[in-house]
Amino acid sequence: MKFNEISKPLVTQIIAESMLLEGKEGKNTHLEHLEDNIFNKGYPGAKEAVDYLYSLHAMLDGKSQQAVSMTTKWDGAPAIIAGKDPATGKFFVGTKGVFAKIPKMNFTTNDIKLNHPGQDDLQNKLALALTKLSKLTWNTVAQGDFLFAKDTLSEKEIDGESYLIFKPNTLVYAVPSQSELARQILSSDIGIVWHTEYVGGPTLADTQAKFGFDSSVLGQAPGVWHRDAIIKDLSGTVTFTAPESADVMSAIATADQYLKTVDPDTFSWLGQGTDLIGKEFLQQLKAHANNQVRQGHFDEPTKFAQGFVQKYIDYMTKEIDKVKTQKSIDTKTEKMVAGVKFIREHLQSIVSVYDLYLKLIEAKIKIVKKLEQIRVMNTFVPTEDGYEVTGEEGFVAVDRMGNALKLVDRLEFSRLNFGSGKPGGK
Repeated sequence: MKFNEISKPLVTQIIAESMLLEGKEGKNTHLEHLEDNIFNKGYPGAKEAVDYLYSLHAMLDGKSQQAVSMTTKWDGAPAIIAGKDPATGKFFVGTKGVFAKIPKMNFTTNDIKLNHPGQDDLQNKLALALTKLSKLTWNTVAQGDFLFAKDTLSEKEIDGESYLIFKPNTLVYAVPSQSELARQILSSDIGIVWHTEYVGGPTLADTQAKFGFDSSVLGQAPGVWHRDAIIKDLSGTVTFTAPESADVMSAIATADQYLKTVDPDTFSWLGQGTDLIGKEFLQQLKAHANNQVRQGHFDEPTKFAQGFVQKYIDYMTKEIDKVKTQKSIDTKTEKMVAGVKFIREHLQSIVSVYDLYLKLIEAKIKIVKKLEQIRVMNTFVPTEDGYEVTGEEGFVAVDRMGNALKLVDRLEFSRLNFGSGKPGGK
């Protein structure tokens, strides 16, 4: 296995900075998938997604001239946010709860107990982070993923080779036991991978997320193994061969040509549906698409569209069952009837949009599979028979403005995620 810490800048052309979505209020609470931009922004979002794929292809084909960061999406848990509080200058640690209406910022171990009652494992991890990460050089606030504590490390033999392993969430990370990286990890009490910086102020709530954080500014401290998620360079590691380049370009061109055959007005029903039915319309349509991931396969577009009618009816029926007054029941029933009528009238639009959705995914996965050749560590998923080799959770493309978008093989990772018995969410 190669442990690449490469040096030349990664290049690509980012066409649409506006599609790189952050979490609410500029916080990294959620990253959007490329294909979901159709549901988020309609026709402009679809066009941006296609342009973005062209940009990624140019990056891997070595033809782009504009710098951008590419980061590996590590599968750690929980999310750790740490640094110097902009308001007080004091060091704190926390989870994404630091951005709650009532912030759960932990300056002391007592804060941790008060803010996270009954969560012993989380308390222990935050206490360790508070003690160890405070020794780094902090002039900012950063977010990362908790990878390991010393007591979560173990050695396993996999396919005849000895590995140092840890499992923070779904994936098992494995490092050859005799490697220098294994020695560094074994000498550490905590492992963190950073990916986001929060800039601005004067309070933490006022800061904005900037993806692609360079953790070298934090320096080093005894007992702390940390790095950032930035892929420093490709150095030919994942450059397309001529056949690969042609294959990916064909998939992108297919999506592009299909988009060009679709009347932009086809997408206007997205906004019209929201106006007529309410926000539930888009929420349920997007949820219906995401449910395809949970079931482990994507339906044929016509079947998907027809299935959405029933999904919407089921959702609204539950909503009607929640209300007590006849007036409320009648109002929601009328809304459901109007919604079903609207959806049936636009079934072909749903078919067209979902067909494009699948074509975007097909092109994206071809790129993800190539990027998976970038490996900092081996990754496995535990099975009944031992360990199955798998790719990393995915990747994040970061533009020059610090915005980011996920590139994930959702079927593969979600298959592992739903069956893993993972220890906790982020």
